[in-house]
Amino acid sequence: MRRIVIITIGFVIAAIVYSCRNDKTVDFAAANAAKEYYDLLVQGQYDAFVDGMNIPERIPDSYRQQLVDNARMFVGDQQQEYLGLREVRVVNCINDTVDVAAHAFLMLCYGDSTIEEVVVPMVKRDGRWLMK
Repeated sequence: MRRIVIITIGFVIAAIVYSCRNDKTVDFAAANAAKEYYDLLVQGQYDAFVDGMNIPERIPDSYRQQLVDNARMFVGDQQQEYLGLREVRVVNCINDTVDVAAHAFLMLCYGDSTIEEVVVPMVKRDGRWLMK
């Protein structure tokens, strides 16, 4: 009788451990794309950064130039306030498989050793991850 109780307890413990396993693998494709876009920002490639935005293919040139200028001003502000953006790291990515969207969590590392975590909403369009 004692053996049956011990074996039963062993099976219960094994079932609990098995059910608590975390087999979920995180797809970091959206977060890696977001990191690439922010790396372009760090390198001063503002046009390429804007290319990573989910905007219509045809927009007025003046509007596109405003987006590029905004990216340039953002980097300039970061340079003045935090001695510039030095590095971008991927922290996490939460994917929404129904909506083909994701939230990329990035860590922005600045020249004055300030670290900021940001969430970049991403959407997949024509097989390519773009920033919302």
